[in-house]
Order: sequence, then C-alpha cells, then structure tokens
Amino acid sequence: MNRAELNRLHTKVFEAASEVFTIIGPGLDESVYRSCFMHELRLRGLFFKRDVLFPVFYKELKTNHELKAELLIEGQMIVEIISETEISPLRINGMQSKLRAANKRIGIIITFNCLSIIDGYRKIIMTS
Repeated sequence: MNRAELNRLHTKVFEAASEVFTIIGPGLDESVYRSCFMHELRLRGLFFKRDVLFPVFYKELKTNHELKAELLIEGQMIVEIISETEISPLRINGMQSKLRAANKRIGIIITFNCLSIIDGYRKIIMTS
C-alpha cells in the first residue's frame, strides 16, 4: 500500500474513532468502545482482524514468543484501544515494537477516556 492509500486508510480510521467518541463520549469501559469502534469500521467498509499474532525475532532466531495486535485493519494498520486517560511514551514504544515485529508501517493508539478524540488518538509511523 502506497503512502496516499495509507493516508486515506488513516483518515477513515480517525473518522470512525471520532464518530464513536462523538456519540458515546468519554468515561466508559474500553470493551464498549472496542465493540462500537469495530462496528463503525464495518459500517465504513473496512476489513479487520482481531487479536492477530506476530512472531518475535531476535537477530536470526525466531523466538517462541508472539506479539498480539488487537486490530489489524486492511492488513496494513495496527490499532490498539486502551483505557488510560493519556497515551504514555511506553505505549508508543510498545506500538513501535509491534510494528517492527509485524513489518507494518502505521499504528494507531486510541483512548476514549479523554476530553477530545484529538487528545486520545496517536498515529505512529515507522519510517524504515
């Protein structure tokens, strides 16, 4: 998927998250947001898989471990929905590790427990 297609995908995902936030508002359990967000993705015609596992490699060694991506959208974008009130640097670093393990370029972390969706939405892009 080229950069323009990834940008279009990202826009659709952000709009889906924004719609959920607008209708439901902050402060509920993350499972509520996850269900509503996945429904919104379906309404927008986006294909996704839940709980996708990716192997972890260390140098040439394939370990016996796997990283789980909560949602893999269109086979290109990893999305994680969290319950914290802010997105910590550790969460961002964790997403970068998942992107490397999955060989994906873009990840999104969303928390709906914030004052606005802008505050609760982070896009992480891997440049290499």
